[in-house]
Amino acid sequence: MPAPAPLFRPSYLLFFWILLAACAPSATTPPAVEPAKTVELPPPPAPAAPAAVAAPEPDPGTAVPVTRADPWWGDPLAPVTVVVWGDYECPFTSRYMATLEQLKRAYGPERLRIVWKHNPLPFHKNARPAHLAAETVFQLGGAEAFWRFHGLAFANQRALTPESLEAWAAEAGVDRAAFRASFARQQHEPKIDEDLQAGKAVGVTGTPASLINGVLVSGAHPIDKFQGVIDEQLRAAEDLQRSGVPRERLYAALSAQNRARAPAPVRSPAPAEDDPTVWKVPVDGSPTRGDPGAPVTLVIFSDLECPFCRKVAPTIDALEKKYGQQLRLVFKHNPLPFHRRAEPAAELALEARAQKGDAAFWQAYELLRQGTLEEADLAAHAKTLGLDVARAQKAIAARRHAARIERDQLLAETLNAQGTPHFFINGRRLLGAQPAAKFEALIDEQLARAAKLVAAGTPPAKVYDALQKDAKAGAPLERVLAPAPTRDNPGKGAKPGAKVTIQMFADFQCPFCKRVQPTLDEIIAAYPGKVRVVFRHLPLPFHKQAPLAAEASIEAFRQKGDAGFWAMAQRLWEDPSETGLSREAIERHAAAVGLDAAKLRAALDSGAHRAAVEADRKLAASLHITGTPSFAINDYFLSGAQATARFKRLVNKALGPPDPPTMESLHGAKPPAAPAQPAAAPQPSAAQPSATPGLLGARHLLVMYVGSRRAPPHVTRSRDEARALAEQALKAAQQGARFEDLVARYSDEPGATARGGDLGKFPKGAMVREFEQALESVAVGALSGVVETPFGFHVILRTQ
Repeated sequence: MPAPAPLFRPSYLLFFWILLAACAPSATTPPAVEPAKTVELPPPPAPAAPAAVAAPEPDPGTAVPVTRADPWWGDPLAPVTVVVWGDYECPFTSRYMATLEQLKRAYGPERLRIVWKHNPLPFHKNARPAHLAAETVFQLGGAEAFWRFHGLAFANQRALTPESLEAWAAEAGVDRAAFRASFARQQHEPKIDEDLQAGKAVGVTGTPASLINGVLVSGAHPIDKFQGVIDEQLRAAEDLQRSGVPRERLYAALSAQNRARAPAPVRSPAPAEDDPTVWKVPVDGSPTRGDPGAPVTLVIFSDLECPFCRKVAPTIDALEKKYGQQLRLVFKHNPLPFHRRAEPAAELALEARAQKGDAAFWQAYELLRQGTLEEADLAAHAKTLGLDVARAQKAIAARRHAARIERDQLLAETLNAQGTPHFFINGRRLLGAQPAAKFEALIDEQLARAAKLVAAGTPPAKVYDALQKDAKAGAPLERVLAPAPTRDNPGKGAKPGAKVTIQMFADFQCPFCKRVQPTLDEIIAAYPGKVRVVFRHLPLPFHKQAPLAAEASIEAFRQKGDAGFWAMAQRLWEDPSETGLSREAIERHAAAVGLDAAKLRAALDSGAHRAAVEADRKLAASLHITGTPSFAINDYFLSGAQATARFKRLVNKALGPPDPPTMESLHGAKPPAAPAQPAAAPQPSAAQPSATPGLLGARHLLVMYVGSRRAPPHVTRSRDEARALAEQALKAAQQGARFEDLVARYSDEPGATARGGDLGKFPKGAMVREFEQALESVAVGALSGVVETPFGFHVILRTQ
């Protein structure tokens, strides 16, 4: 099957796709910093100290609040404030720091204030500890110490080890012992979660993201883009001051004004609070508390380290007291990957249950939600609970109850309940640490429903089963029917024919393909003799050096087998820039791994291995795999450099009883056909060019997802979430919303907002097949339905 064509074929390319510089695969990555060394930094420019501004104190604002709890540089009364959400492990945030330094020098602390917000991304395993360390330094040493630490962390981004974090804290001027004690207790972690929530509220979906007096700029752009916004805000601040607004009110007024003008942030459609769906949430042997025959069952998906889970715990206690035998609690574990001690705590709670039953589990739950969860704390809790302490410690170390935890996490994933806390009340969803009134309203509703069932003859003890009988099951795991690899495909781990084969579609210019290698090695080690990782080539079209690197790696495999391939792959991933993967660099790598130089040159000159690369590319296209890294774990699909736990859940599924895929679960399956459009469809704008015979014309909006072709870095939603957003946009268009406004709100295509989604005029054959067929099926001035192409989900307005 031929690979899908690009959205526009090269001969008819009407505009360039611009990849935003943010944390995601990029054709160019910053040069690597040697982890063994700590880069020395000159003293940073002295920030405006709090003492320098005795009064008045700036208004923090409500649109993008900024307080003294946030690390800042510059005069708090500066007319322009840049609030930065960044990630210490993100290479694009690192690149942006140099731009910020230029902006500081250009505008000075009197006109510019920089404020830092924490946004560690979940797939950056060292980011969360680095952010916790930075916040600890700020709390102990203030803004000046923070910025010193901050600079060291970015200058040595590949060395974010606990030892380095402690050393940099001391170098920043913080007492080492005080830092170590506070860091170990994770005393300031709630601030990181607060910043993450604040970022979501203002539309931050990737790093870096800046709000300049409330104007959102996503990505590490050239300095001109930031200067344009800052200059505009300086003028706006002058206008406000002339009109009588005091300096301390400038930020609050401008950020509120700019946020009000901005399009509403497009968020992944997390389940709505008023979702009327009854979801299938089996008890499945989980710990329970309360009357087994209670008419209302409240299922809790929780993380024992999550501050929001702890915050809502007293509310749940009060509900138990209020409803008594009418309410049963069921506990499901969902330790989040960035909470370091959540899983050991879950292991202890389950071990308490294994040794002494459900009552001991709930006693453990009460203890664990109250304080720190370090090894010594867990041992003390085990003693308090009357457990065999040595046995409990062994259970935690061996992850004895991992299968139970992973089963709960898999259920959470299928129910789209991946954040914590997350509740289901008789199958009805409730998100987050809500006030008691929210729970009570839903419980009272369910009590009334249960009473009707009992009156109709359902035994009280069977009410939950009756409600679950017709409940909606969660989304099935995505499947991909990849053919089995052959001995011509390089691999590592178990021998060919292993119980689980992970086929990795990868690109040597993609930094995320390199990043996931240690995770794959962990998986191989965790399942000795059971898991084999096989490499499939998928050089992405915007990675110009990737095809040659792929051919060189195949030659390494031909000459030296699996060992030669992986040795070459490791070297190719060291520097994925165009220079690092030039022909000259590839030949140096080949020499370093002991390849026959003459054979390599002959293979590259003749293109001997292009057909093999193309075969893998065509296979990926036939499976609707368009991004790297992507994985077929037997036939379970996984996209991106995910956490180890995510891989383990799918490996365990693959090792378990056969679970045949369905059409609904296949990755890339077509959505249902769009309904017919109403007659009163929006018309093209008056500025649309006149018709030209033989040409087509369209505006479109495009909602992308992780794995869709050329998805910008900030796009983190799933395919199903993208489709739901596109359907939401279509509904708004059908109700008369201006198409340009919908493009600004929904479209992920770079540059689309400035064009209003206009694609201009183009001949037949210039579009990918799915797009062109949908366009030709509607009249000029009419809307398509939701149309899927390899780029994502489109809503198309035909203009010619």
